[in-house]
Amino acid sequence: MNGTGRAARCSICSQLAAQESAYQKYGWAEGDTHLPGAAYRLVIVKDLKPNSDRKLQLQQCPECGTYYEHKTDYEYLVNGTEDEQHLARLSDEEAGEYLQA
Repeated sequence: MNGTGRAARCSICSQLAAQESAYQKYGWAEGDTHLPGAAYRLVIVKDLKPNSDRKLQLQQCPECGTYYEHKTDYEYLVNGTEDEQHLARLSDEEAGEYLQA
């Protein structure tokens, strides 16, 4: 079964769209967005950029086993930063490529 089928029946993944994005800008809290709370229940399976400030991680749902790619990026500015987070649901085949990397 692929990740999409499992996700629809999962109490965690059913709260996540196939693609999620969030953005925060220092000094502009009213415009900030955040990933859904369910995203923070995923478990890191593989850190593809260890020791990097810009994350690239393979994460997995502890309930149904669906995989996700979690990426972060930021731009440093003199008065603060602009931070971005992206979460994308992966097929088992896509996750397999990360696991073999």
